Amino acid sequence: MEENQGKNKEFYDNCTQYFEFLRKKGATDYDFEDEYYFTMPAISSH
Repeated sequence: MEENQGKNKEFYDNCTQYFEFLRKKGATDYDFEDEYYFTMPAISSH
């Protein structure tokens, strides 16, 4: 279970970096954002 938490944190950290990159660039990726906000509740509950 701890391994999943590590993977979830890595996923979250990577997404945060990606969103920060997009923000600085002034770009959007709505397809990814949709997937991210759909996925986060599932991995956050574990």
